[in-house]
Amino acid sequence: MTDAVTQSVTVPGENGLHLVPCSLIAQSASAFDCDVRISKGTHSVDAKNIFDLMSLNAGHGSELVLEAAGASARDAVDALVALFESGFNGHASRSAAQESH
Repeated sequence: MTDAVTQSVTVPGENGLHLVPCSLIAQSASAFDCDVRISKGTHSVDAKNIFDLMSLNAGHGSELVLEAAGASARDAVDALVALFESGFNGHASRSAAQESH
């Protein structure tokens, strides 16, 4: 991607990128008019495709690189960083909290 915006993130939550976080990432990325990709090592996927995201097999603590190119690339990356930092709107810690009840 030329003129791409990139940023590294760490996967929160002990369950990593499971169905709910992948769904939230795809929904968020799809809201922007740009190409958005997420990479783990040499494996790069379309962030707007939930099945591609699941194929990353990104567990807790995995280092990922967000990369976007296009008109709203900066906004897309910022939104995804915020989503990771929020623990996917709290979903990253819910399963552990539910198990303790």
